[in-house]
Amino acid sequence: MNLLPHLRSLRALAAVAQAGSSQQAAALLHVAQSSVTRAVQQLEDQLSSPLFERSGRGMRPTALGRQLALRATRALQFLATADRHHTRGITVDWHGSRLALGATARHLEVLQALAETGSEGRAAAQLGISQPAVHQSLQQLEHMAAASLFIRSRSGLRLDDAGESLLLACQLALAELRQAADEWAEPGAALQGQLVIGTLPFSTTMLLAPAVEQLLVQHPGVRVVVIDGTFDALVTQLRHAQLDCIVGALRSQPQAADLTQEVLFDDRLAIMARTGHPLAVQQGLDWSALLTAQWVMPMPNTPADLAFTQMVQAAGLMPPAPQVRANSALMMQAMLCNSDRLALMSPRQVAREVAAGLLTELALPVQHASRQIGAMWRSGYLPTPAAAQWQGILRQVGKTLGGHTRS
Repeated sequence: MNLLPHLRSLRALAAVAQAGSSQQAAALLHVAQSSVTRAVQQLEDQLSSPLFERSGRGMRPTALGRQLALRATRALQFLATADRHHTRGITVDWHGSRLALGATARHLEVLQALAETGSEGRAAAQLGISQPAVHQSLQQLEHMAAASLFIRSRSGLRLDDAGESLLLACQLALAELRQAADEWAEPGAALQGQLVIGTLPFSTTMLLAPAVEQLLVQHPGVRVVVIDGTFDALVTQLRHAQLDCIVGALRSQPQAADLTQEVLFDDRLAIMARTGHPLAVQQGLDWSALLTAQWVMPMPNTPADLAFTQMVQAAGLMPPAPQVRANSALMMQAMLCNSDRLALMSPRQVAREVAAGLLTELALPVQHASRQIGAMWRSGYLPTPAAAQWQGILRQVGKTLGGHTRS
């Protein structure tokens, strides 16, 4: 169920849950009590479920009402963070924010369409409304946010800093409403919902695939979407709530203050080559034998690239020319199997190829800083029941892999 069209009713729900009565909620929202009562009733009718227990002492949320009110409150609070009426850095309650109190589904849809298309005309066509309606909604939104949201030029519209902040807040708010819909199930019903997982190169075989399979075996009603990409691209998607988490090799620090990362296990790297490679059968192998070797290099600024640099410097060698770089495990494996190239890889990642006799690990120790494999989440992320199950399974699989670390 799409909850965005019910944003007005969700405001009433959140206010009543906080205040304890429709009368006090009306004071928070600066509307008539009858308006609050009607909005809550409409939401209950739409969801076919009571959200409050009513008595002479006020209104007490049911379990489902409390759950939905929590998500609605979080969504509205995200919108309040983009309100420029208040001094930046000062947190205000959502019911003290003009933006959180006034923004409608149409306003948020117009903002997203304008950000995607860069044109009022194209945004209108995308939404199926008139261009004047788009223009009016944008003016209203800028008034509520107390800031211009776009830089206007002959080439079209481009988000300014305030617009970027509001778009981020909007996407985080919409994510809360999607998660609320995923959580809306009768007690005892099978776990449901969708998880969107970003995966970095070289994490799918050893960690992600078995964890996803275990989740789906235990909870077949859950839907999983896996998206691979570069670190920077996935981080942007995670920050904008397009992903629930990222799984893979972690950086030393999260890229933004609104992200947090969790180490699941340490992974070692080794020099891999095809079985039968001249260096694989050479006796007394040392680093001087690698001076003329050709490599499939890791991508720049990745943990594997840092480890490669440390490895080469520790051996007193000059780094080889990066003739080939790859962030695809399949591409690296194919190149190793069909050439005399070498690559710095996780033995876990190519365990099947080693077992099949296609690849082998060179008998040369690799000294490098610990390569940490883990997950990255948004700070303050409130997992749905499906996401909480995923977190637990991911940690258990990581613990198992960590226990099997080879020295």
